[in-house]
Amino acid sequence: MRIELFTRALAAQRRSGLIWGGALLLLTVSVLSVWPSLSDSGGLDTIADGLSPELVAALGMENFGSPVGYLNGNLYAMILPLLFGAFAIMQMNALTAADEDAGRLELLLALPVGRTGVYLARFLAVALVLAAVGLVVGAAVGFGAPALDMELEAEGVVAITLAVFLLALFHGALAMALAGLGLRGPATLGITFGVLVLGYLSHALLPLVEALEDVAVASPWQWALGEMPLANGIEGTGLALLAGGALLFALVGLLGVRNRTIRSA
Repeated sequence: MRIELFTRALAAQRRSGLIWGGALLLLTVSVLSVWPSLSDSGGLDTIADGLSPELVAALGMENFGSPVGYLNGNLYAMILPLLFGAFAIMQMNALTAADEDAGRLELLLALPVGRTGVYLARFLAVALVLAAVGLVVGAAVGFGAPALDMELEAEGVVAITLAVFLLALFHGALAMALAGLGLRGPATLGITFGVLVLGYLSHALLPLVEALEDVAVASPWQWALGEMPLANGIEGTGLALLAGGALLFALVGLLGVRNRTIRSA
């Protein structure tokens, strides 16, 4: 892999990375900033009183009056993982399938560069941008929470940040695999967003049905969030499954693009 390919892939994400990173940081800071007033009012403890325990768990609202429960319910149970996943999918699709649809990939490959080198550089560039945004958001929680008298364990903040990052990278790598196999941009987006949303629904809703509860363990969301990382710290098995799945999908994308004809615009 040439370093120029990597730097060009980073440069292509500069604007979108800043926009997404700024939006995610603003969302996180806004949720943190209202904690003192909501906590002092005492209303957080009663928000979920009218809901069944199963629905409370599905919405991530358990112990909603505690700092961990508040952040899970407002950020980590659904919103941040969905947004990070969407960010990863859109970035990877733009640099692979959409780039090929527009004819830019064909022009680049007319130069003395390898297909796998281009795809590998773009996968690593997306992973780096995701990691950078994840670190910024994680730092906002890690440093902002103590300033607002929110008692959080540092290991929990690290664990949830890593889990959200790997969940997003998993879906980004899936987009890369589909693009490598030759799917066009809209199809890649549709399938990968479908997997992201269905994974959340499986994780959140299947446990409500006793007969389907065991099926939820197959969801990547369950691997990332099932053991409540913000409260309990790092859980190695789920993170390993996400990392292994991302690497497998990346390999499928590399092998796929190497062994097929590149489309013309």
